[in-house]
Amino acid sequence: MALTWEEIAARDPLRLNLGCGNGCHPDRRYPNYVCVDLRPQAPCAVRHDLTHPLPLPDACVERIVSEHFLEHMDRGSIIAIFAECFRVLRPGSLARFAVPDYLHPRYRHCLDLGYDPRRRDHTVLTTRPLIEELVAASPFGVAQFHHFWRDGQFVERPIDYELGYIRRTPEHDPRNRSSGWREHAGRIVRDVGEYMRHGTRTTATHRDTRRYHRLYVTSLVFDLVKQ
Repeated sequence: MALTWEEIAARDPLRLNLGCGNGCHPDRRYPNYVCVDLRPQAPCAVRHDLTHPLPLPDACVERIVSEHFLEHMDRGSIIAIFAECFRVLRPGSLARFAVPDYLHPRYRHCLDLGYDPRRRDHTVLTTRPLIEELVAASPFGVAQFHHFWRDGQFVERPIDYELGYIRRTPEHDPRNRSSGWREHAGRIVRDVGEYMRHGTRTTATHRDTRRYHRLYVTSLVFDLVKQ
């Protein structure tokens, strides 16, 4: 059975995972986190429509994390969620977000199309410039970016995952490495096929963004800190 907001408000420390489904306590990756979701899938969770304000007092939350949720919202709703995070966070605390990065070489074509044909439920095609624009319209003003694609290159800055775990990153997502002989063989076949198609035009980016390579799955990861 999901928690009530009264039970959640009494927790100390209080940490929230927005739109996660099941990333919450007692999972060791999400200590003391409560999942806030329209369809929660874990006992340490609460059912809530995040297009509406959180029924919590100001400055009561120690930390917020949200992974691959914002892309399902429209721009106005994203700004409103940022504002609500700012309201409930304690001063000096942060909200960590991860969203798909549509400047990833495998997804850039979606920007030309204006939509993602694989994921029609993605309302916005998130990129660093778009996130900067939306954050600038929120009380946070600026974001601290950790992972993002720029000019065909992956920019990777250190992340302290003790401040918020993200699953879809080069070091955490299992699709970024091969394990077992079947996956190793699949990786070799794909690599040979890529070389046969592109020959010497095959670049490190071509190689690294294929399945079972390190940059096959990345996220646009950024922190919003309440000063």
